[in-house]
Amino acid sequence: MRGSRPLALALLVLAVIFALGAVFYLTQRTTFLTSGAKPPHLKHAIVLIVLTLLAVVAANFARPKSIKA
Repeated sequence: MRGSRPLALALLVLAVIFALGAVFYLTQRTTFLTSGAKPPHLKHAIVLIVLTLLAVVAANFARPKSIKA
């Protein structure tokens, strides 16, 4: 199976977005997409970090492989 460069790039862009979201939730006290008080939302950040790692791994599998003879 051949890799797909656009899919790999899209997954990397998604990984960057997830990483930025994780940094946001780790550093800001917000009620954005949450309810209740304003502590740092560690659970949200952890989920976004896991999604970042999964997107990077998926991008690695989706990228075209160079065949060396």
